[in-house]
Amino acid sequence: MGASNTPLYDLIEISGLTVNTTYTTAPGGGGDIIRFVDNATYTDGEHDNTQSFIGELNETPDADSGTLRIDGVTYNIQLADPDNTNVTFTYNWGASTRNLTGSSGTTDVAFIMATPQGGGATRYFIAVDDGVGNMPNITSIQIRSIDFDPAGDDLQITLSQNNNITVCFTAGTLIETAAGPRAVETVAAGDLVLTLDHGFRPVRWVGYHVYPLDNRMRAKRNAPVRVNRGALGPGIPARDLLLSPQHRVMLASPIARRIFDSREVLVPVKKLVGLPGVIRERQMDRVTYCHLLFDAHEILWAEGAPAESLLPDKEALRGLSASAGEDIAALGRGPMLPARPILENRREIEELLRRHRKNVKPLVDPALVTRRSVMAGKPMLRVAVS
Repeated sequence: MGASNTPLYDLIEISGLTVNTTYTTAPGGGGDIIRFVDNATYTDGEHDNTQSFIGELNETPDADSGTLRIDGVTYNIQLADPDNTNVTFTYNWGASTRNLTGSSGTTDVAFIMATPQGGGATRYFIAVDDGVGNMPNITSIQIRSIDFDPAGDDLQITLSQNNNITVCFTAGTLIETAAGPRAVETVAAGDLVLTLDHGFRPVRWVGYHVYPLDNRMRAKRNAPVRVNRGALGPGIPARDLLLSPQHRVMLASPIARRIFDSREVLVPVKKLVGLPGVIRERQMDRVTYCHLLFDAHEILWAEGAPAESLLPDKEALRGLSASAGEDIAALGRGPMLPARPILENRREIEELLRRHRKNVKPLVDPALVTRRSVMAGKPMLRVAVS
């Protein structure tokens, strides 16, 4: 069947591809780590690949004819591997290192040289197998020997997951609590927070992390998304809302019901960038991200908009520190079911947004969303205010 515009997440773009070179996030060294690219798609005729899973990359001249597409440009690709030597990644702001190896077959690391069809400058990328897990806040990558002619012109590498920063609110975000709207960083374990489905529920764990946004790669990967007041619907959010790129907001509309058989769905906020009033916030030199964990995955009220709490699945936990993961494990909580259907597929999200634009409908219809709590067995409406 092959891949057809299958998303490729977390491609690390570098300034070139040469042996015995260290690429860094600080421009001007041996080579530059330019950015993370999350909007690439891959197409080929490899029968083991699908529209949602890549288990093998193929060069363009190969019989399976692999190509990349980024920002509307289609690229022919050539592949390379580390030739059985280490590629050393330094991450966690320089506190951790990891050596990855590969060969002309199954590999932890693939190098991709991409040349635009019709001519243009070649771009260079590094792809890391999903099984390696997340390496947050990469600061350098040291490349040694390179095999520019892998056997069969293909490489076996699994590329399906998006390991971006995990689900977080930015400090200063007002969360609706039993004591009224409170800045998320002041909410503590045990505090009662208003949820859409279960009224007031106690927070079980809170976490915080400060991310500097001091160069191009970090600004691209970690910068929050700003949802301007009223961008999702009338008065939703009530104030500008800043979330980490992977944080999911709840959309509610009859259009969602017609497409997905559910009027309420969760969508990563970065997938909404480009809509009126939804932008990447690039004017900050650092950001503090805050996590709220409950006994179940909940929909909370953040600046008057419905947004999820932390869902501690495998992907989200990769974006947390080791100590945070240990704290969550110590709570003894089992796997959680998502509070609403989660949309990740680019085409499905684009179709949902297209229909909303065509019909001039808000992404969150206030008439369909009841802001509810339970007090003395009776529903109570509350609205977060600035």
